[in-house]
Amino acid sequence: MFQTIPFNTPDILFGMDVVSKVGDYAKKLGAGRILLITGPHVSKAGIAEKVISSLKAKSLEFEIYDRMEQEPYTTVVERAAEVAREGKFLVFIGLGGGSVMDVAKMASALTTNPGVTKDYFGVEKVARRGKPTIMIPTTAGTGAEITKHAIFVDVEDHVKKAVASQALQPNVALIDPMLTITSPPQVTAAAGIDAFIHAAEPFVSQGANPLTDAIAINAMSMITRWVGPAYADGRDLEARYYVAMGSMMSSFVLQNSGTSLIHAIAYPIGGEYHTSHGTTLSALMPSCFEYIKVAKTPKFAEMAEAMGENIYGLSEREAADKAIEAIRALLKNLDLPGSLKDLGAVQEESRVKRWAIDAHKEQRLLSRCARQLTVEDIIKIINNAF
Repeated sequence: MFQTIPFNTPDILFGMDVVSKVGDYAKKLGAGRILLITGPHVSKAGIAEKVISSLKAKSLEFEIYDRMEQEPYTTVVERAAEVAREGKFLVFIGLGGGSVMDVAKMASALTTNPGVTKDYFGVEKVARRGKPTIMIPTTAGTGAEITKHAIFVDVEDHVKKAVASQALQPNVALIDPMLTITSPPQVTAAAGIDAFIHAAEPFVSQGANPLTDAIAINAMSMITRWVGPAYADGRDLEARYYVAMGSMMSSFVLQNSGTSLIHAIAYPIGGEYHTSHGTTLSALMPSCFEYIKVAKTPKFAEMAEAMGENIYGLSEREAADKAIEAIRALLKNLDLPGSLKDLGAVQEESRVKRWAIDAHKEQRLLSRCARQLTVEDIIKIINNAF
């Protein structure tokens, strides 16, 4: 009845053009040499120049590492970590989407911890914090700038796996909606639905608490209202502002209540098909939520209302059904897959069973699920997702 509620976040600065403050924060963290980890697309978009300008204004020495790949393979982290160790950098800046920021967090950790990334898959296995980190997202959705998680594709079995450790939580997050303006529509949609799920999935999980519930309701409402306009017109500054704010709020929920079933199934499927995290989650969300709705019917009714549905006069069950309808409509409006068939996955018995077995191993996530699930349950959910 009486919960003990931890609530952890980095030092956060949110707002238009706050990226100009990165030099100030780096200096406060004791920056000598700085490693700026980013991707080639970010550099081409001119976003990196904003960071570089701020660092130069504070006369800070830095090196840029932008040799990133589209998929966050563990080998990418090892290469970045090698550069990090050899360069004796004192502060790390991650500038980009979730994969770039995850690489920056893990590369920093590997400067103070032995071994390689795969040694730390699991919960709280990173013993020591790395060098101080500053995260600057260029998309609105992954939450990597706030959370203690880092997700990578294991090169040995091509399954996405998580390093989840408080030692990875960034020191500073600078969340600047202006940096998301150059995100293409498909990235805006995929990141936006990722943010929505980071609020919605914990909201209907066993990890929920009154504090994260209040934030989740507002995050779901804000993202539902504004992600469509941001997708339709990336120059809409008001939409960009509120989607970024909704994403930040959903990251608080993710960090402090945690995800569950959708993410557990997404790891093996996304790892096999190399689909973006947001689109993989999108394809699974309706089926997963349909399966757990019976356990959290009142909360799904609240979700429907948060998404703008008129539930007046409806029973809780009818209102809960409205939430699933609203989710399907949102995915359709954003041109996101609402099924694994839409995602391009192939429905084969052996393949589905393998995904279900891999997903069931993710007890770190499934322990928070509103329903106790067997491998057979997960097979059913995956087949329904087609």
